[in-house]
Amino acid sequence: MIDCAVVGDSIALGVGQQLRRCEVNATIGIPSVEVIGRVQHANVLVVSAGSNDPRNPLLESNLRSIRARAAGKVIWISPIDPVAAATVARVARLHGDRVVRFAPRHDHIHPRSYGLLAGRVHAAML
Repeated sequence: MIDCAVVGDSIALGVGQQLRRCEVNATIGIPSVEVIGRVQHANVLVVSAGSNDPRNPLLESNLRSIRARAAGKVIWISPIDPVAAATVARVARLHGDRVVRFAPRHDHIHPRSYGLLAGRVHAAML
């Protein structure tokens, strides 16, 4: 089992580049269903999913599938979209997982600062 993995969408990709000790398996623009197969057995798994499919009726099911594949501690990065954010929070709450939020850029999707977000993720790992 690896120490740390970051999986998910473009937000995960940006955060993963800041968290040098973590393995990253992320791709720009992917929906939550495509994150499921990217989950790695890690002591800490950081997940960013839901930003690209916030109105997907299967979002919660996909997030639950992601969580079910996790082997250790899970930290979720909350999407900005309120529906997706509530869904992530609900799944995280079921497992006692931490959820990290961020201030968005003007696109209302991506973080204003990947460095600040990575710092919050790192703090949640401790």
